[in-house]
Amino acid sequence: MARVRLGELGYIVIALDEDKSKAKAKGLSISFLKARIGPKDIITFNRQLSTLFAAGIPLIRALQALGEQMENKSFREVLGKVVMQIQTGSSFADALGEHPKVFSDLYINMVRAGEASGTLDDILKRLATLAEHEAATKAKIKAATRYPKIVISVLLIAVIILMKFVVPNFVQIFELVQMELPLATRMLLGANHIFANYWYILFGGAGFLFFAFKKYIKTKRGRRQMDLFLLKAPIFGPIFLKVAMSIFTRTMSTLNRSGLPIIKNLEICADVVGNVLIAEVIFDLKENVKLGQGMAATMKKSRFFTPMVIQMMSAGEESGEIDNMLVKVSEYYDMDVEYAIKNISSLIEPILLAFLGAMVLFLMLAIFLPMWDMVKLAEQ
Repeated sequence: MARVRLGELGYIVIALDEDKSKAKAKGLSISFLKARIGPKDIITFNRQLSTLFAAGIPLIRALQALGEQMENKSFREVLGKVVMQIQTGSSFADALGEHPKVFSDLYINMVRAGEASGTLDDILKRLATLAEHEAATKAKIKAATRYPKIVISVLLIAVIILMKFVVPNFVQIFELVQMELPLATRMLLGANHIFANYWYILFGGAGFLFFAFKKYIKTKRGRRQMDLFLLKAPIFGPIFLKVAMSIFTRTMSTLNRSGLPIIKNLEICADVVGNVLIAEVIFDLKENVKLGQGMAATMKKSRFFTPMVIQMMSAGEESGEIDNMLVKVSEYYDMDVEYAIKNISSLIEPILLAFLGAMVLFLMLAIFLPMWDMVKLAEQ
């Protein structure tokens, strides 16, 4: 931006040095106040830019027009910088590459392929479709896990309320009675004693474990173990695997149609699939493709790729219609995931009801058994 401004004033810029210390301090002070650029912003931008570009409007004018009407201030700033970089001679893809937190590697490489082939408007439409599919997939995952999260959260709140306001009243009664209490009651009294006297340790320990867990899964080993657990988890494991297969097949098909080399396509798919274990298999696919081997044969050796993906990939390699086959697989898994999510309540509900029933039974036995014994002593 400084080079462009100085050029407009008639100066010939020989060198520019950025004061990184001030820029960094400024970024730290205001970055948390900036609006986040979300998938919806990218989708809307792709659709609008594709329409303007297809209508014959030059790229810079189209970007400027979108920047002026963009509601997200952070995105508006990014588009302004992209325009400046294009005006100084950068390609559209290189200008986008200066903002990796906003535009993914997949996005930048597809734009680069669109610039090279002259099909940028078509590429932008495909990117919008792909982003919409990704957003829909994430929404499906959230929907699949929302019900158990709500039930478990309500249960924890109920237990805390009981321990804080209900159980202490019964504790005072039981302490006045000199009688042997049932095991369930003794367990409840012990839990109440720990909760009443060491609640800060409980909450502090829970917070520490939560942040330690979050930090651990950011490591390579932790992420790998977490992804393996997600794939092997009862009920949810098959859903996560189907979602990963859908993302891989649709992304691979979109990249192949964009004209990018298959090696680069596999690298990008490994980054966007969202599971380390499946990404490792995709990297193996890439290495075998370099050696001239087919992808279907390598997929058969993996325990994660489903028979449908392998069979459709094999048929696609033989017929030369890999892209169409991959789209069909993705559409099948999209429908399968949607069906599984609709029926997930019927699978989880018995487990949650059994757990809730066990908790209620324990509390009833712990509270009412001693009360019955006290009634019997009073009658005697």
